[in-house]
Amino acid sequence: MPQHRGDDRARQAAHDVPVVLEGLADFLVALTVENSSSEHTVRAYRTDLNHFAGFLEAWLTGRDADYRGRGTDGPDLRGSPSVSPTDIDTASVRAWLARMHEASLSAVTMGRKLAAVRSFCNWLCRNGTLQSNPARAIRNPKAPQQLPRFLSEPEIVALLEAPGDSDEGLRDRAVLELLYAAGLRASELTGLDESNIDFARRTVRVLGKGRKERVVPFGGSAAGALADYLAVRRRWNTRGNPALFLSPTGNRLSNDSLRKLLAGYLDAAAINKRVTPHAIRHSFATHLLNAGADLRAIQELLGHASLGTTQRYTHVTTARLKAIYDKAHPRA
Repeated sequence: MPQHRGDDRARQAAHDVPVVLEGLADFLVALTVENSSSEHTVRAYRTDLNHFAGFLEAWLTGRDADYRGRGTDGPDLRGSPSVSPTDIDTASVRAWLARMHEASLSAVTMGRKLAAVRSFCNWLCRNGTLQSNPARAIRNPKAPQQLPRFLSEPEIVALLEAPGDSDEGLRDRAVLELLYAAGLRASELTGLDESNIDFARRTVRVLGKGRKERVVPFGGSAAGALADYLAVRRRWNTRGNPALFLSPTGNRLSNDSLRKLLAGYLDAAAINKRVTPHAIRHSFATHLLNAGADLRAIQELLGHASLGTTQRYTHVTTARLKAIYDKAHPRA
């Protein structure tokens, strides 16, 4: 084997050995148990804090490394060292941010990574390990203001009409109808059990972020699609799975499967937009707002803790603004 290949493998093996950040495992448990954080959040914080630990170890030992702690001047065969939370200071966090800038990470990604360190340091302050949060003074890079991506009402109609009448088509129509009718997050929809649906009241009981429960109404179109799908679900559910949305093998529909089926129907409906399940949630909020729904009511339906989060949806269309202007202005 050529020598350079061995060097490459040694370098990669070294990079794959994380630096142990003392207290991280307990912090992640606290996130799950005390804060009821989602698996996605815990996974993201673990990755971000492992990156910071790798950089901090390099910072403390004088090695030149990127924001993940990977050496920039050759193999980094350092074994599996650990760093103490008491080694974290404002200078090291600021230097880490500079490395992220050098790697051209987006402002949103840098902000998320800094939030992970701040949250960890806050937890360390609460348990007495640190006296103050060294990351508090570091401001997030300013992210450009972006409007939420959403589909127009005709595009939503085309999307909802795209599934056929096969078993999977009936399931997918129910999935898309409920996703739009109730403005659910992807994880909220795939986490639903059949018992969460109340057909008599046409409501769905949703477990949202922070394990906060809310009840959201849905309309006749979603109710009809769900009723058609339940016969399919009974045939597929040979193992007594409580999940509302199943695969043909009787397993709970995953977030990845939801994204894939949405992408397929966007293509079938000739909608040339990069749209995620979350964009259907954005469409739900935008269409309600454009039709005159109260912002506070939309906040409750979406399960937002802050009204400021909901206010992103105040981007009504130009046509809507013009209609309001024409109706209200005395000299329009």
